[in-house]
Amino acid sequence: MDLDALRSFLAVAKYRSISKAAACLYVSQPTMSQRLRRLEESLGFVLFERGWTGVVLTHQGAYFLPYAAQLIRDLSNASAVLGREDTSKPRSFAEVAGHPHKVMFGVDDWLSERSVGAVVSSALSTYGADEFRVTSRPATTLIDLLELNQLDAGLFYSVDPDYPFHTEVIGTEDMALVHPPGTALEETSAPALKELLSRYRFVLFDNPVLTHHAQITTTLIETYEISRFHVVDDYRTMRALIRLGECITVVPAGVVLDDGTGCVADLPSTPLPGLLPEISVTVGVSDAGRDHGVTEAFARSVARFLHGGEPGAG
Repeated sequence: MDLDALRSFLAVAKYRSISKAAACLYVSQPTMSQRLRRLEESLGFVLFERGWTGVVLTHQGAYFLPYAAQLIRDLSNASAVLGREDTSKPRSFAEVAGHPHKVMFGVDDWLSERSVGAVVSSALSTYGADEFRVTSRPATTLIDLLELNQLDAGLFYSVDPDYPFHTEVIGTEDMALVHPPGTALEETSAPALKELLSRYRFVLFDNPVLTHHAQITTTLIETYEISRFHVVDDYRTMRALIRLGECITVVPAGVVLDDGTGCVADLPSTPLPGLLPEISVTVGVSDAGRDHGVTEAFARSVARFLHGGEPGAG
């Protein structure tokens, strides 16, 4: 994507004026307009509405803006770490940028702490602590990195049976209802679930969860006729809304039932076997991972720690 166009978009959003944004970026107004037009054409939607009060973001533009700002910020951060040698740069920058290559493992940031422990324990069974690194990313990012051979292996919630790298499903999870304190699902049935869902706004997660889990979310919304929503992009916000009695939601059971208590941070949660599709927990290994010695034994080790071992133990 054209970075100049993204910076132009952010400048126009900031100043609410194409002429002021053009002056800020030291370009002509026609150049600025051309950049915006090309960006809108590539995205397939209009970013701004022009009116008497100036330039105003459309709904689509307002939704797109945080992604554009995050991309520019991420690239700026990477440049700060990797840029030219500078004695004033923090030593930590040099340590990260010059760190020797290690075997890279990834964990879906929606998976539980137990899952992270299973990956770390499995890595330690083959590699020394200085020989590998574990990164936590959204499942969609892990899948991209595996396909690009920039990640050796990853553990993630999967919704697609076919990936362009080796995968092994090591388990499945039911979905679980997370509901306000003092409430209960009277019985594990579709009518009872529909009735309880109808009482509250449903917490709907924005991207990257929204697109990755679209199939399950669509089935849930259509089957149980959910019509009231509160959109969040953070697990903590979800918990706060439900704890205060405003909302309800459904997440993979492993997210909330990992310790076996049926609660997550003082919130009741109820498994929903048979009421929604299960979600798979999958280990993916890239071609690069195979070259670095990551074999099917890694998937078996992660499964063993998850289903009966002691993740976190060396």
